[in-house]
Amino acid sequence: MSKSKPRKERGARASQPVLNQKMLWVTVAFAALGAALAYYATNLTFNIESQGLVEASGCTLNEWINCDLANASSYAKLFGVPVAWFGFLFYVIAGLSALLGATSANSRSSAPYIAISFVLAIGAVLFTFLKAYQLYDLGVLCIVCVGMYVANFGVAFSLGKGLGFGPGGWVAFLRTYVDAVRGKAEALGYSPKFVKTGGIIAVVFGIGYAVGLNQQRDITGTSGFDYDLAVNGHFRQVPINVKTDPNASVWGNPEAELTVVEFADFQCPACGQSAFHLRPTLFEFRDDVKFIFMNYPLDQSINISMPRQIHAQAGNAAKAGVCAQEFGDFWSFHDELFRNQGILGPQLIARIAGDLGWDVGAFAECVNRADVHDRVLSDLEKGRDAQVNSTPTLYINGRKVSQWRNTEVIRRIVREELSRQ
Repeated sequence: MSKSKPRKERGARASQPVLNQKMLWVTVAFAALGAALAYYATNLTFNIESQGLVEASGCTLNEWINCDLANASSYAKLFGVPVAWFGFLFYVIAGLSALLGATSANSRSSAPYIAISFVLAIGAVLFTFLKAYQLYDLGVLCIVCVGMYVANFGVAFSLGKGLGFGPGGWVAFLRTYVDAVRGKAEALGYSPKFVKTGGIIAVVFGIGYAVGLNQQRDITGTSGFDYDLAVNGHFRQVPINVKTDPNASVWGNPEAELTVVEFADFQCPACGQSAFHLRPTLFEFRDDVKFIFMNYPLDQSINISMPRQIHAQAGNAAKAGVCAQEFGDFWSFHDELFRNQGILGPQLIARIAGDLGWDVGAFAECVNRADVHDRVLSDLEKGRDAQVNSTPTLYINGRKVSQWRNTEVIRRIVREELSRQ
């Protein structure tokens, strides 16, 4: 006489899971879409971190439809690495689980992996609402981000359908899954194998996080960096009165109490780095920050503090920047000068003025005006009063920022300043 099977196993076999393999193939497609978008967004975040927003990416069409600003903000990071990188890992797990179920004849062996992927997918859907709110808070539309949100819903819906139920059964499934994890395997009809499947996911995310964090540190050079020490050191400084020209170019909110002042030189390579990092870093605070640009050309022909010539084209470029403000678009002119530092000179200045639709002859006359020359001299004097001796020099509410290259330090300083208002 053959021995009877244990009751739990008999019950499990009686409830053999029936997977909808067509829907699991749909999951594979959504996961592939999400993984491609997440990988693109991850690289975009890393590129912005290393190079700044020098050129608009392919998914940026204007100031509103703008993936770059979304991926330059602090919202693009989670635990020090791009949020999109965690998304990429999730899509890989979900896609492989669905592929296993779609190609396997044994639904009992693949169902536990699909089930735990579905639990992750529900979490991804909930996370989507948070990320959508953050986009709303930034005031931009990120096409790549929205694509990932669609992928999150698609993966969750198709995985659920692959397991045999629609969105109306999600909550009931979660309860059943928790019961199964607690030892009531008959609740699902199969063992969730939570230790095994959960362990695999933990290993994938753990290794993935380590890889992402290492990449982040390589890009920023912040391995072992103590942010608290840097920020506390910054606030130990006694603020000084940094004088600015009342007609200086302002970005952000001209009425804001928090003031960021940058003294810069258009021919200075480090100023170019700052130019394409600083405003993207401050973008999420644009309603609370007044960012003022001041000229400090390291050009002996106009800067009496220079013992030798360093940037021979910087003085003329500074005067051109003053005129660009008069002609109505300083920041576009500012960006084009920094993008083309290698060929900075009168011809470039004339070309940019023409590209912006200005009368090139009238612009050249403006650059040569005595009052424009005096305005740059005034900026230089104010810089010397603030003890500027190199460029760029950045002040936030009168305290010099020594870690101006570190965007996270700047964000933390700004947040702390805002909390003190």
